[in-house]
Amino acid sequence: MPRVKTLNAELLADIPPNTWVAISEDQERVIATAATLDQVLDLSLKAGVEHPFVMLVPQINSALIL
Repeated sequence: MPRVKTLNAELLADIPPNTWVAISEDQERVIATAATLDQVLDLSLKAGVEHPFVMLVPQINSALIL
């Protein structure tokens, strides 16, 4: 089972709210960003990453549930 890690908030610092983000499995780098889930998954595959950690960047002051 993969080790659970706290996401480094600095990875998301410059990404606008409501943007989909694909993050490497080691959670050390952003693989892709896009307006839709389909787009971010497609960009991840094109970057050679089959199983990224994917999330929608939340609005400021809102809850994030993964």
